Amino acid sequence: MRQFAVFGMGVFGVSVALNLMKEGMEVIAVDNHEKNIEMIKNDVTEAAVLDSTKEEALRAIDISRVDCAIVCIGDDLEASILTSLLLKKLEVPKIIARANSKAHREILSLIGVDEIVSPEEEMGERLARRLSSAHILHHLDISEEHTIAEIVVCDSFIGKTLKELNLRSRFDVNVVGIKKKVPQVTDTGENIFIEKYLDFPSPDNIIGEGDILVIVGNERAVSDFERFVEREK
Repeated sequence: MRQFAVFGMGVFGVSVALNLMKEGMEVIAVDNHEKNIEMIKNDVTEAAVLDSTKEEALRAIDISRVDCAIVCIGDDLEASILTSLLLKKLEVPKIIARANSKAHREILSLIGVDEIVSPEEEMGERLARRLSSAHILHHLDISEEHTIAEIVVCDSFIGKTLKELNLRSRFDVNVVGIKKKVPQVTDTGENIFIEKYLDFPSPDNIIGEGDILVIVGNERAVSDFERFVEREK
């Protein structure tokens, strides 16, 4: 079973730790404030109150045994950088760190952090893209690497089959469902549309006006596809 160490039990760090636990991982929660550790210690594999900027403290919990360390420290730039440096020195295989600014990101990159995330910035970009687009309805991360999204088809898709669109080869996304508006007449003679969901549609399914594609792929692929559809509107 993979082991993760999460440093900094703020809102972001707690969310990362708890979701890793839900995925069946082993998680060591680390923070220098006892009250933060008290709140989460019963929900993770291990919990430690320590100063992660001290090498001896990290050695005391045998930090080099973990597969991945995630530095979620957001309010102390110095602590974030020093922790990341020490994790590199102690040869933790993979280090992911949160950056709160462009300068912070550049420093983390220079010291060799494997992956840098900016949750507030990324969420802001995603929300802005969704709100400004008539095509993107939902966009949800379903794992560390994969995202599911609902996207209203653009005009150039209408009348074509999934096979003709070839979205998997073109964008590296998979269509796992199609929501269609099907006309129906009520008992009172009123013409209405009802939503019909086709799960795992066949390559021969023809895309109609107003159809909603439910797609799955990695974050970059889904975002690239969303931008393409938005440009084609």
